[in-house]
Amino acid sequence: MIFSGARRLGLMGGTFNPVHLGHLRAAEELSEYLALDRVVFMPAYRPPHKPGLNLASFGRRLTMLNLAVEGQPIFAVSDLERDLPGPSYTANTLKAVNERLDPGAELFFMVGFDSFRTVGHWHGRDQLLRLASFSVFRRPGLGSELSSVGEVLRAFLGPPTEIRPDPSGRGGTLIFPNAKPIHYFADCLLEISSTDLRNRLDQGTSVRYLVPEKVRLYIAENALYHR
Repeated sequence: MIFSGARRLGLMGGTFNPVHLGHLRAAEELSEYLALDRVVFMPAYRPPHKPGLNLASFGRRLTMLNLAVEGQPIFAVSDLERDLPGPSYTANTLKAVNERLDPGAELFFMVGFDSFRTVGHWHGRDQLLRLASFSVFRRPGLGSELSSVGEVLRAFLGPPTEIRPDPSGRGGTLIFPNAKPIHYFADCLLEISSTDLRNRLDQGTSVRYLVPEKVRLYIAENALYHR
């Protein structure tokens, strides 16, 4: 099973429309920083907050992810959200993953700071941060710091009971009484976005060296993201 056999498992969710090297680099750096045994990429089956998006089919996005992680021994892809009812809410996904983990295994949910800033409005907010240790990574163009992560959570969790900066200056950990530890990592600064890639593809410009080469060829062969 994809979720068993790992004591420290990272989960990266998203639309991956398309997956790009920024996603993969963030997962690589966080896997090292958090000493993870495995990272599972989870494409959203029914993204609840992105209506009207030029969204490739779930099957296409799943295929691109599988192509992207080929040959990476600790990376894997899951289609679990296809089997879950209703919109693809993170809270429901984390519950389902927890049910499949080995006893005693730890779950780390990877999320960029741009998305994390809105966590106070997510479905099931009150239980989200008890279902996994959120692992927040900095995104290019956002001047986020460990204190910025704390401010996002202060409104509904109150102040952290402990702040543990990383001596290396690469991030740190926040401890709250009603949540699992919140990790912050500041070094994921590869400036690539799926929105920019879709725009480039729609305009007929190259995305070479921005996505894995097998993904680039798959997009071209299937004429994805061309209006």
